[in-house]
Amino acid sequence: MEAAAMTNFQKPNTKSAAKATATKAKPGPKAKVGLMARLAPKTLKPSGESLDDFLNGLPDNRAPIDQMEAEIRSSRFTLAKHALDEAMTSSQHVRMLRFGGAGVVIEVPSPDWIPAMRMAAEKLISWHHVFCRAGASKSSENPSVGNMEVADFLGNGGRVLGISHAPAQHLPSALMAAADVRIRIGTPSNDVIRKTILTLTGHKARRMPPDIARGLAFDVIAASIRKGTLASSCVRRLVAASKANAAIDPNLADVPVLSEIHGYGAAGEYAQRLAYEFSQWKAGRAEWSSLERSILLAGEPGTGKTTLVRSIAKTLEIPIISTSVALWFSQTNGYLNEVIKEINRVFTMAAQMAPVLIFVDEMDGIPSRASLGSRNRDYWVPLINHCLTTFEGAISGNTDKIILIGASNYPDLIDPALLRPGRLGRVITVEKPDADGLAGIIRQHLGPDVLDGADLSVPASIGVGATGAEATAWVAGARRRARDAGRPMRLDDLVGEIAPPDPRSPEEALSCARHECGHGLAVTLLGPGEVVSLSNVMSHGLGGLTRTSMPRATILTKTSIEAYVTTVLAGRATDEAFGEANSGSGGAYASDLGLATSMLASMHVSMGLGGSLLHRASDAEARECLRHDPEMRRRVEADLNVLYLRAKEFVDENRDLIDALAQRLVVSRIMSGNQMRTLISQLMATSPHITTLGGYDV
Repeated sequence: MEAAAMTNFQKPNTKSAAKATATKAKPGPKAKVGLMARLAPKTLKPSGESLDDFLNGLPDNRAPIDQMEAEIRSSRFTLAKHALDEAMTSSQHVRMLRFGGAGVVIEVPSPDWIPAMRMAAEKLISWHHVFCRAGASKSSENPSVGNMEVADFLGNGGRVLGISHAPAQHLPSALMAAADVRIRIGTPSNDVIRKTILTLTGHKARRMPPDIARGLAFDVIAASIRKGTLASSCVRRLVAASKANAAIDPNLADVPVLSEIHGYGAAGEYAQRLAYEFSQWKAGRAEWSSLERSILLAGEPGTGKTTLVRSIAKTLEIPIISTSVALWFSQTNGYLNEVIKEINRVFTMAAQMAPVLIFVDEMDGIPSRASLGSRNRDYWVPLINHCLTTFEGAISGNTDKIILIGASNYPDLIDPALLRPGRLGRVITVEKPDADGLAGIIRQHLGPDVLDGADLSVPASIGVGATGAEATAWVAGARRRARDAGRPMRLDDLVGEIAPPDPRSPEEALSCARHECGHGLAVTLLGPGEVVSLSNVMSHGLGGLTRTSMPRATILTKTSIEAYVTTVLAGRATDEAFGEANSGSGGAYASDLGLATSMLASMHVSMGLGGSLLHRASDAEARECLRHDPEMRRRVEADLNVLYLRAKEFVDENRDLIDALAQRLVVSRIMSGNQMRTLISQLMATSPHITTLGGYDV
């Protein structure tokens, strides 16, 4: 697509050609004048690929005049002309016309702009050589090809033009280095669209939505603006094209916006920040380059990486191009040049649709160069290098308007160069959601009307460790249970999906329920904190779980420490009250006995609340002191016995209430703190044998 190009379409003047040859043979002052005359606009003769051809002239093999005139009157030419007029300053135009030659580079938004932009540039001024490069050929359209021609023409005072959507990647390096004028053509502004409509229809476009051409390919814009139609019709076609373009991914219809998703942690924070930064750019208050527009999302399968990316696109109201390394191979024959063409196709399409989000999944399908053997190195290294330059070219400029997000289940396998700034950048891990995140995901998929008002944090706490995809499956399973039973969904339908079948005997299940209710009632009546939920579901090696919300006290007293330890020991006291103590309170450091021992050890050796002001260790080191100090062990043991006796007294005073709560918990398997407190009040009102709360108030 490159050749010497002139704007006068006359037949060669054989006399002028002969004169040029003679002048070249006898250099001197007149020869210089002759050269400048030949370089002046509208007197140049057609030229070929070499300097000699340029000086001597070649037959004109350009298109017929009537065809060229038709092209110049077309919407494609008119659109390109007005876009060039807007992007070019008057000083740049003057520099192009000056004697001594000029090197000019025009960067267009995408390859489909190149032919029309060439026509517009050639109508504006005559050129001695034009490079039009869309990257179709890797061997002939790269920075190392064409440098001799650039040097010859510019060195002899000629004008050289280069047009490309990626000048640094495709135009001769000599032209890029010696360019006197660089012009960037962006998405056509509304002013450019108005002028194009006026030129072609003779009518002014009165009303036009902001950025009407944003995201539209060049030929789509040109096809929407037609001669012989009304200006309003042209605008309607452009608006319709924009709507169709925005709906490129129909799957976005069912994707929630960012404000409705839950459980994404740092990845969700990035997405929210990107949405804010994008809104600032859209409002003209920020540069595109200020956006963090490239990352890699890492995480296990099912953590919702794809859902998050689609939610970003929906929130930003931009099209998304979803691809993957596997698709690059499956949609081609696997040969290196075909895979590279597929990558180029994706990014070229994105450039036409900008602003746009490109999502590349399975990035670990491209291996790290460090792991390559000699057998397949010749295949992978060029492909990796092409990805490096493509990614960098897509997001490095301020005009491309591309957001690039990759995803991988195995980020350690990716070539480190792909993760450097200017390419994919930093890695953000999508963790499995916590209890609050799971509750949000469950609510999102239930909708606002199903289980309205139910405390979903309780079933969510059972499922901690699950992925967002698993939480989605819970909701689907709960709907199926309710549908099969011919009734509305109940909370126990959801619990039945989350919680595995209970393998314990009824006696063991009741014992575990009493243990948790002993904890829960002690926290409720003794404090500190309040119960969030009680669970009698076996999960993560535990027979049950009491979740509490403790006050964020920065100062602890001996009284508050002893109250906390009493609530921790209340579970074991309950076991003993209804039978005998068992192993459920011991084992790990995070067990009841482990927590109570650690807290009392810290009180003695770290906080100065155990009768001695001597600071012997930090909280983290307090347990280690017990191993080496028999006297300290005796003190902590004495405190444990005193507080355990207090816990036993509390359980004895509230034995009937604990048992009644446990009977309900065995059936429901989970119970929120609010449900527990309501049940206590109901039991007090309806059960004559429960007459006191041991002197405590609920």
